[in-house]
Parts: sequence; C-alpha cells; structure tokens
Amino acid sequence: MKNIQFNDLSFNFDQQPILKNITAEFTAGKIHLLTGVSGSGKSTILKLIAGLLPKYGGEIVAGAVDVPTDARIGMVFQDPLMQFALDTPRHELEFTLENCQVPTDKIPERVKEALQFGKVDDLANRLITTLSGGQQQRVALAAATAMQPNVLLLDEPFANIDEENRQLILKQLVRLNSDYHTTIIITDHDLHGYKRLHPLVWQLTKRHLTQLSSKNSSQLLTASATPQITTVLPSSTLPAIIKFDELAIKRENHSLLLPTNLGIVKNKITLLTGPNGIGKSTLLKAIARLLKYEGKIEYAGENIQKISPGKYYKHLGLIFQHANDQFLNVTVGEELALGFKTCQNPYFNQQQVNEALAALGLNGREDQVVYSLSGGQKKKLQILLMLMRGQETLLLDEPFTGLDPASLKTVLQLIKASQKEEPQTLLIVSHQLSGLDDFIDYHLTMNHQRLNYVGGRYES
Repeated sequence: MKNIQFNDLSFNFDQQPILKNITAEFTAGKIHLLTGVSGSGKSTILKLIAGLLPKYGGEIVAGAVDVPTDARIGMVFQDPLMQFALDTPRHELEFTLENCQVPTDKIPERVKEALQFGKVDDLANRLITTLSGGQQQRVALAAATAMQPNVLLLDEPFANIDEENRQLILKQLVRLNSDYHTTIIITDHDLHGYKRLHPLVWQLTKRHLTQLSSKNSSQLLTASATPQITTVLPSSTLPAIIKFDELAIKRENHSLLLPTNLGIVKNKITLLTGPNGIGKSTLLKAIARLLKYEGKIEYAGENIQKISPGKYYKHLGLIFQHANDQFLNVTVGEELALGFKTCQNPYFNQQQVNEALAALGLNGREDQVVYSLSGGQKKKLQILLMLMRGQETLLLDEPFTGLDPASLKTVLQLIKASQKEEPQTLLIVSHQLSGLDDFIDYHLTMNHQRLNYVGGRYES
C-alpha cells in the first residue's frame, strides 16, 4: 500500500463547506492521529477515505490507485451500533469475512484471532444489543481487524472504553502496525496514552488539515497525562435524594450488583466509573425504572415503584448514551422548539439559550438535521435540551463522548451555571475523566458486583 494522498480535497454537506482544498499525504505503514474541535470534519475525513461519502471535490489516491474503491479498508465508527449487521460478535465477524471472500476453511481461525485482538472472545455468543457501549466498540474493532486491512480507520475508538482495555488495545495497535505495516488513522480528543504509538499528529482547523512538527506533536502528547480523580467521601449526615435498600441487579441470571445499601447525595455531582460491561448503564436504567431489579429504590423518601411514571419523570431524567435515542424531531430548530415548550428551568430564557448555542458552536444550525451533526455536536445539543427541562435529578450516561477539551470545558461551565440558578442532583457515568477532577463532588466505583464511594477522607 502506497501513501494516501489528498489532492485539493473539498467536501460540502447541505451546501455547508466541511473541508476545503486540502492537500495532504498520509505515510503508508504509519500511525496517524487526527485532532481538532468537535464538528471540524475529522469523521468526515475517515468516511471519505473509506468511500462512504462518494461525492467530493479533488481526489484521494495511493499511487495510481483510487483509495476508496480499490484499497482494503477497515473502519470503526464513532457509534459502533451503526455498523453491525448481525446479532452476535461471532456472527458479525463471520459475515464480515464472508463478504471479504475469505475461504470458508480459514474463517474460524481468523474469527478467533480477531476476537482475541479486540479482547471480546468471552462475548462471542452474546447478543450485541445487550453489550455495553465499550464492549460494542471492541467488537467493532475486532470486526475491522478481522479483514486484515491495508488501512484501519478508528473514529473515537476509546470513547466508551475503560482505562485497562484502552491500554491493552493501544498495545495491540502498535503490534498490528509493526507486524503487518497496517496504516492506522485515528481521530480522538483524549490523547493520553498515544505517545507510545509515536504517531504522526495532524490538526484539523477551519476546514484545513496540517501535520504538526515532531516537537509540537511530542509536546501535545506529553501534556496529555492519564487523568486522575481526587474526591472526598460523602458524610453520612448529608441528605440523599436516591437511596438503595438491598438493591440487586441481574442480567440473564448473572449478578451485576449484589444487595447494596447506599445513597446519592442531593444537589451534588457524583461520578460513577467502572470497567466495561460491569453494569453502570444498567444501574442508571434501574433508577429510571426502565428495567427490573430486586430490593428497593427510594426517591425523596418514596419507593419509586409507588410513584406514578408521569410524576416521577417530572423529577428525574436520563441522558442516553446514544444521543440519537434522545431526539424526537428532525432538525435542530425543531428540537429547540420542543425544548422551550417543555422548559421548566428558569435559567434558560431565550437569551441564555442563544448564548449557550453560541458558546457550544451550535448557533446557525437550526435548519440542520440533528442526525447529520457530529458526535460531539449531538452530545452538546442533547445536554442543553435536558438541562432546559429542569428536572431536579439527571442521570447522564457517557455525556462527554466526542467532546474536545474546549467543548468539554464549555459544557461543564454551562452545567455549573444552570446548577447555581436551579440546583440539581447529577449522577454521571463516564470513561472520559479528563477535566472532571474539579467538577465532581463524589466518586462511586462499580466493580466485582459492588458499589462503593472512593475518596481520600470523609467530608468534614
């Protein structure tokens, strides 16, 4: 495989320019890391290389070969659910290899190797729809590598993956690149851990793509340290808005949470972390009455099973892991109109919403289809709309996926400003920990079927 070249590449969407006259060359057999703000066009570049957006200006070539049509390309989408065709990881990988015309007798071994590469061999026969977001990303990575591609495209591949698996997969990518000379192109906002890959770093700014110098790349990656969270333990005297009384959760006869007694402190921000597939999203759904559980969950001192759904959801809301599941309309403007109609948060008058849209980079997009927004833009719109609803408790499932550092800072400032005007209890599940240390009040961990607060000392 020769170098991938962009020759005067341009791309518009809905008559809006995304990329403009880009000329660049991705060295074959190297690892490339694309950075840039949310919505700048990083995912678009990967989709163009993969041939998923055929109408563009200029050309994408490798020597005399047209890359999108003639290269063997594997890709992991930002939302992996968008690329699965079959029910289980094993069937998905078998189907992928059949479509690549791999001889039937070689498929089982290739599937085994790919499942091991993605660290999902123990999930091979599970329904994909029952897997956590991080597990789905690892399955998508396994399917992409099973093809033994010349070019591997990874769009925010670690957004929902826990730290241990992130480091393991980074190590696997180094091996894939060194052993098979695979060209790997990755987009990401969270850059910690990438230094070991020695990537060529690119920055996409204002529709133009620039390769950073070795010095600037090194400085950028060195500054991206593994995030640390330091909190205190909540005092037992603090009021709890949510209480677990012998709460236990099972999935397919497998225990996710042993009987637990614990409270979520009222009007505080609590972070919930833990390995992929451990049951964090399942716990949020249990609190939101979206699935069965054992024991009792109380809200404001009342058993949630005895509260009418209409009354309960006036007080509590859930921000879904997949933003597309939250939207009810076609365009951004229609979503905002519905947001104003259901708005119960006095902080968000017309002026405040306009200022928030400008700060989030969403102003002027009222006519844009919500599903055509970038992953980060969808998250920002989703969070704004849910804050406008003014529910006193919000459960947030991976709300920071796809946000660049500047966007994350803006979102956190917006949440704090809203909370100052209208206090809320927030319970946040997130694998993205950068920038959260000064934002959260308490830290819960879920592991080995246990749920515990962690911290250096008890709050005085």
